[in-house]
Amino acid sequence: MIYKKKESKYWYTKFELSYGDKRKRINKSTRQTSKAKAEAFEACLKQELWRQITDPTPEAHCFSEAVEIYLESRQSNRTVKEKASKLEWWKVKLADPNVQKIDTHLVLSTIAKKQEISIATRNRYLAELKAFLNFCHQELGWIDRVPVIKIQKEPRRAFFKLDNADVIKLLECAPYYLRSVLIFALLTGMRRSNIFSLRWSQIDFCKQCIYIDAKDHKSKDHVIVPLSHKAITMLSQLKEQRSSTYVFVNTNNNPVKDIKDALWKRITKQAQLDGLRFHDLRHNWATRHIEAGTDLLALKELGGWKTLEMVQRYAHPSQEYLAEQAKNIDGPKSSLQESKLIEVSFNKNNSWPL
Repeated sequence: MIYKKKESKYWYTKFELSYGDKRKRINKSTRQTSKAKAEAFEACLKQELWRQITDPTPEAHCFSEAVEIYLESRQSNRTVKEKASKLEWWKVKLADPNVQKIDTHLVLSTIAKKQEISIATRNRYLAELKAFLNFCHQELGWIDRVPVIKIQKEPRRAFFKLDNADVIKLLECAPYYLRSVLIFALLTGMRRSNIFSLRWSQIDFCKQCIYIDAKDHKSKDHVIVPLSHKAITMLSQLKEQRSSTYVFVNTNNNPVKDIKDALWKRITKQAQLDGLRFHDLRHNWATRHIEAGTDLLALKELGGWKTLEMVQRYAHPSQEYLAEQAKNIDGPKSSLQESKLIEVSFNKNNSWPL
């Protein structure tokens, strides 16, 4: 049977199969929000498990067949396109093999062919393959065990700290419709995906906060993001000028879904900030909070992190700040002049760029 748990958007399946002295009990999520798709998933699962019980000889299943089922079960995941892209690369390079034939040696020899990539990129490809193989083992029962796939330790990336002049250059080199996005990222520290998918319906102007649903947040928890006065002021001005569902739109009033890599590289190159990532804006936000005296526990909640260790990975106090702390226990003010940045990001008509 399929059923729904309280406060869950997914349908669950629960059933038992028995054949002689063999028995299989299943009680798990189908990861489907549609009842019809959940029932179809349950039917396929029953069929496969019944085959496993009655015929111990493993059936050959090709990589592409398993990928199709895997991606279908992850349709609600915000990174499903990224998953599909990585698995498509593995499918081509592995020549669409029987999933039972994938072992550690094959994986390592294949990833070695992907030259001129960083350790971080290599790890992302390996992690996606490992997650897929875990699904084949745990969910489908198509492989007996998951091959050992070790993830390399990544060297810690140097922090790219922005001063006031850097941010002004960044804003001046960005198209008008992106300037408000960049300022908002610096004011709130929100993640890239949450910023670009932000809708007006998520914003409570009275309580001065943003609500992010669990399915859209990295932590998989419902998150409330408190907003500063400057962030609320900025959003209020944007709302007066726009009638769209999404907060950030382009000149045609269409939602800005992301910044393409080519455009971001062009912006940062023109601003003489080569190597700057959009995610570095979140690091800078956390660092400014620390330098302004924000408590670590409070910052953990503001940033939506689960541990203080994560907060410490994002906050990078400057040597100047530490020197000031040694002299003055009261602490300095934030080094970033938000009011000036907001002024720069306005267009010549003194309104937020569209």
